[in-house]
Amino acid sequence: MQQLKSDLKELVNLKLRNQIDEIIYNEETNRLSTKLNELRQQMLILEEKEGQNEKIKERVDESFQVLSSWQDILERFDDNLFNGLVVKITILSPTYFCFYLEKWNEHR
Repeated sequence: MQQLKSDLKELVNLKLRNQIDEIIYNEETNRLSTKLNELRQQMLILEEKEGQNEKIKERVDESFQVLSSWQDILERFDDNLFNGLVVKITILSPTYFCFYLEKWNEHR
């Protein structure tokens, strides 16, 4: 992106000194501006993914904390353990439920 910005500045300088044809100036300015905008969009997408990855990492860290505090065989229902591992519950019928658990291998 820095290189494209620098190239755009150079084009403007050439234009100000009348060292570049108007048509070539416009074509190059449009090409570089388009490429710069594409890179900005890609950067926004990457930043969004980075934010999502950070949230996933926090969720995995929370789950590991819950699991590391669990030392013995579970003798009764543990809210913290359940909430740390179960991501979603779908009720299929009054007697059938589907529990979606944290997928460890996708977060490492």
